[in-house]
Amino acid sequence: MALLAVFLVTAVGGVGLYVQVGGLLNENVEDSMTAAATAEAGELTEWDTRNRLTAQILSEHPVYANDDEAIRSYLEGQRRTRDEIAIEAAYVVDRRNRSIRTSTDPSIEGAPTTALPWNERLAFRGFDDVRSTDPYERVDGTTVVSYVTPIRQRPELLLVVAVGTTSAFDRFTYPVAGGFTRVVDSNGTIVLADDASATLQPYDDGGERPYALRSGLRGESGFIADPEPSDSALSASDGDGYVAAYVPVTGTDWVLIKHAPEREAFAILHETRTWIGIVGAFMLTGFVGVVSILGADVTGALSRLTQKARRIRDGEYDVTFETERADEFGELNRTFAAMRDAQRDRIAEIRETRDQLEASNVALEERTEMLSVLDRILRHNVRNDINIIAGRADLLSRNAERDQQDGLDTIRETAMKLADVSEQTRRMQQLLADDDADQLPVDIASALDDALSRVRVGDSDTAIALDVDDDVPERVTGVSILPETIADVVAQIARNNEGVTVEVRVTRADTDDAVLVAVEDDGCGLPEFDVQAVERGEETPLAHAENVSLWCLKWAVDNADGDLALDENGTTVRMTLPLPSEP
Repeated sequence: MALLAVFLVTAVGGVGLYVQVGGLLNENVEDSMTAAATAEAGELTEWDTRNRLTAQILSEHPVYANDDEAIRSYLEGQRRTRDEIAIEAAYVVDRRNRSIRTSTDPSIEGAPTTALPWNERLAFRGFDDVRSTDPYERVDGTTVVSYVTPIRQRPELLLVVAVGTTSAFDRFTYPVAGGFTRVVDSNGTIVLADDASATLQPYDDGGERPYALRSGLRGESGFIADPEPSDSALSASDGDGYVAAYVPVTGTDWVLIKHAPEREAFAILHETRTWIGIVGAFMLTGFVGVVSILGADVTGALSRLTQKARRIRDGEYDVTFETERADEFGELNRTFAAMRDAQRDRIAEIRETRDQLEASNVALEERTEMLSVLDRILRHNVRNDINIIAGRADLLSRNAERDQQDGLDTIRETAMKLADVSEQTRRMQQLLADDDADQLPVDIASALDDALSRVRVGDSDTAIALDVDDDVPERVTGVSILPETIADVVAQIARNNEGVTVEVRVTRADTDDAVLVAVEDDGCGLPEFDVQAVERGEETPLAHAENVSLWCLKWAVDNADGDLALDENGTTVRMTLPLPSEP
């Protein structure tokens, strides 16, 4: 009876241990693969976010106000020195003529955008919006993803930053030998893979989307131990299949699917169950103590490993593993330790990126405050001082001698010019503000008539005329201060050419999708220095504009995606303004 009791207890214990170990190993495989997939999906999200932030930061640089050579030099320097992402190429696309304006690869400059290896039609919600293309292969065989964003200073331009995808898989780990990773988009195409030959290939040859892809696109994560018969992506030619853990990549339509051969994934399970069976045979012959000790060791090791894996999954990284063990459990412990270290490094990189972004936000807030202070000074301090100067000059002129009148008139005239410059400089500040720089439909005829009616003309013989053709569309694309900037240029022409006639003509352009606004006069036009400075695109201490009105007009036209042209003598200013797009 005692022996029977020992036998029964041993048999029940062996069966219980067999079931318990099997369940723990199954759970361990699922947890390890799911944790690895979750960590890698998080790394892809961080990789994508870091690339978007870098593209946005590069687009905010003031270098785009310079010539193409300066832009090319800046982009090449960023490509060489930015170690946090693998920039393979960077170039600027001109949206107006649909061509590559400048690039770190000069050989493609001037090429049409149809020559680019990506052909997505991208729409942007604002200057901070960054869009990404599907991965594609460059001429040198490198697989890249391009990040595209508008350039705030030059709305007609787009910045494209091509980032290599190899770095996205540099630190990936595989809990099971023979495993591989695929990142699949909503169309069922492999967009990223640790095997370059699999990129841009269909993930599954069947007609229906695999379960892992369907579930991942719904935002769900999971583990597939028993794939559907129709799921060819988890089938193998030798009859053995794959198990898979899947996790959606936040911020994209991608699903990361980590595969492992079923035989390798459950190798420990099979080996352990065989081992328990052998030990059970010995247990039946009397080796109860060996079975008890071995079962306790295996169960305890798996339980500890499972608990530690769950702690890492919950965000706790101060976990130690039994890496000195020489068996399979030691290998699992070393794998989890490596995954823990990689995840901790990713967290440190995220914090560093966050600190850099916070520093950039502080700098932007300081610049915004400086613009606000400038606006208050121009609006109140300078304007009040000008009014005081002009008022005192008027008072003095009442009692001044005739030979002093010319000097007082000069003071008064200079003060009024300074007032105009102050007002025009405020318009420059307005162009830097988001609301005033936004494009909107402008009723060009009535807006110009209203703005020109407020122009001060000193000479009584000076005439200002507005002529609008009957077939001109009612509205054009512009910015809020466009009519005032045109009126400022008309006022400058009138002041510099006494007794002239300034005519503003609004006609249809040569193309049906634009309107031509021309400012012409029968005098000497605008000052030569003003025309040269604007055409050159910069001012120097020896060659600078006498007034900022023409600069304001150029920036207002540029913000409206229009075109400004000046003749050599400055007597004709032509603006081509696009029509509003259809709602």
